[in-house]
Amino acid sequence: MIETCTSQSAAIYLFGMRHLRISIAALLLVMLVYPAAFAQTPPMMTDKEVAKFIDDWPSVSQWLHAKGKQFDSDSAGQSIAALTVGSDFSAFLRGKGWSVERFSYVAGTVFALVSYVAFERQNPDMMKQFDDAIAQIRANSSMSEVDKKEAIKNLEETKKSLLSMSSEADFNEPEIKLVRAMYDTIYKLLQDTQQ
Repeated sequence: MIETCTSQSAAIYLFGMRHLRISIAALLLVMLVYPAAFAQTPPMMTDKEVAKFIDDWPSVSQWLHAKGKQFDSDSAGQSIAALTVGSDFSAFLRGKGWSVERFSYVAGTVFALVSYVAFERQNPDMMKQFDDAIAQIRANSSMSEVDKKEAIKNLEETKKSLLSMSSEADFNEPEIKLVRAMYDTIYKLLQDTQQ
């Protein structure tokens, strides 16, 4: 069962990554240009921010795609363009009411959680088994709090490894619920804007 789930999760991951490669590359670029933005834990995203992301993503995706084509066709000016993409991107996002830091957090969280929710939907029994095991550990009065915390952490890391996500990924239940509630809309958006 684990082998089947692992191959399914790998397929889901590869499918999602193929559709999001421009987005991921852009977010990595933003993280390189603005590393200080990722030094602190930002506040959780809100439903209004996710809705705004959904509204703004098509034009952001188009902008990133156009900028990528500019890099491909302008080898002589590539270095200059690479130096200015950060300020260009920042100005573009400011025009939409975002800071680079906040947009990057919301986009990165949405992308990661779309993969997470897709895996949940395709493997509901397995996810329920993990959730049941976690609930049993929490309810176990014979375990110390330290042991409970460690056992839950191990189960969460195992679940994340099945999703091909970093064990350092820290998802908040309210954010997961937001993406679950808007999953179909977000997934369609990502499909519609793939380049």
